[in-house]
Amino acid sequence: MNLILLPQLVSRAKWNNPDVRFKHLSDVLRVQPGSVIDFAVENGPRGKGKIESISSVEVEVSFQWEQTIEANFLPVRLLIGLSRPQTCRKILEQAAAMGVEEFHFFGADKGEPSYASSTLWTSDEWKEKIRGGVEQAFSTHLPKCKIYENLSSVLKETETASGFRIGLDNYEATGGLTPITLQPEEQVWVAIGPERGWSPDERNLLRDNLFELRHLGKRVLRVETAVVAAVGILGINSLSKD
Repeated sequence: MNLILLPQLVSRAKWNNPDVRFKHLSDVLRVQPGSVIDFAVENGPRGKGKIESISSVEVEVSFQWEQTIEANFLPVRLLIGLSRPQTCRKILEQAAAMGVEEFHFFGADKGEPSYASSTLWTSDEWKEKIRGGVEQAFSTHLPKCKIYENLSSVLKETETASGFRIGLDNYEATGGLTPITLQPEEQVWVAIGPERGWSPDERNLLRDNLFELRHLGKRVLRVETAVVAAVGILGINSLSKD
């Protein structure tokens, strides 16, 4: 991680072994008293943490905070068919690092219903994966993440939204995915099916909701690879709100 995110603003903190923050400072960064490390508050400011003391069981840190930075999300909102937990873990971390604004996971017709009951979703693990991606990106703002029963439920989120709607599909796409230039306050909604792809009903539902079916080329990609490739093709610069 390139910085350590804290859940709230504090002036001083102590962490004990086996807290992951203690282990990172002690075992990975190997800090000493006086070392200065990058920290941030979730959805808040960045700052510096000074190691006041450290032992084999405890570390104490004091903080100097800067001004809160503005959220720098890409205006990209992902609609993703629930896939194997290990696949979703990669998506959460990698797409969060790239700066997507929202995750919307849903139970897909060709997906496995048991995926929704994975410990990834029934515990706070999904939050940790997002946090890890944000820490990697040296950012502070956490994207939103929701889970829906099916595609129809998640598409209600797009009904009044301005911008573009794209569904990735290997079989019935009308063309390849290309960069998009958005106007202020517009978003791009990108729908990606589960590992076995879309059902005919889901394709029709996407079309009915004005999603254009696009492809990423002739090769069949893993879901997590398709997510990263799609965000990359759309273009970090062309999607910037600045």
